[in-house]
Amino acid sequence: MNDIEAGKLADELRRRGIAPAQRLRVVIESIETEEPSITAMNAAGGAFDWLAEEPDLYGDADLVERFR
Repeated sequence: MNDIEAGKLADELRRRGIAPAQRLRVVIESIETEEPSITAMNAAGGAFDWLAEEPDLYGDADLVERFR
């Protein structure tokens, strides 16, 4: 399959008769001109979501020197 939008992949697999439980080996190559940044991939992947639940250990009062 070439040039398929990510959001339409499930529909395309269904159209080709591939069962939802079928295991696949997939190679993904982005054909966009600009790759997503590492920061965007991390945010979308949720790997650091647990940090939102962590307490803030340091605040502005802990700064030795203020940067403006």
